[in-house]
Amino acid sequence: MRSGGKQAVLCALAALVTLLCPRAAAAQVLVTSDQNLTFGQVTPGVPMQVAPTDITRRAALSVNGRGRYRVTFVLPTQLNGPSGQQIPVTFGATDGQIQIKNKTEVFNPVTGHEFRIIPQDTDAQIYLGGRATPASGVRAGTYTATIVMTIVQTGT
Repeated sequence: MRSGGKQAVLCALAALVTLLCPRAAAAQVLVTSDQNLTFGQVTPGVPMQVAPTDITRRAALSVNGRGRYRVTFVLPTQLNGPSGQQIPVTFGATDGQIQIKNKTEVFNPVTGHEFRIIPQDTDAQIYLGGRATPASGVRAGTYTATIVMTIVQTGT
């Protein structure tokens, strides 16, 4: 064991997309997962935050359609790694972001968000950040968890 050295821990968080559209016959919506939320290398005992504005590490999803939508998430509370090791992960009031053209809305992914895509815009980008808090004795390795996103079209 090395004295005074800190181990690096590689963390990744995958996003899984689920789409619900109650007006399936009338609406056409396409949701694409463009990028997973990735914490990268973190140091044991040092919290790591990924902002929804971090273009290389945030989760990025695209919604192509028109109408009113409600987005919700099933968020993990920990990243799972080698030998049952875990790293706590949290999401806060400003960890969600939706961009539609030049308009940006910040939201809390814990509570979800409602938004509207008008016919002239046709698409929106949803970004997600978060925080990982590795304990000082956590082992090096790959840590993962799944995020489930649900989009419901609530109107036109």
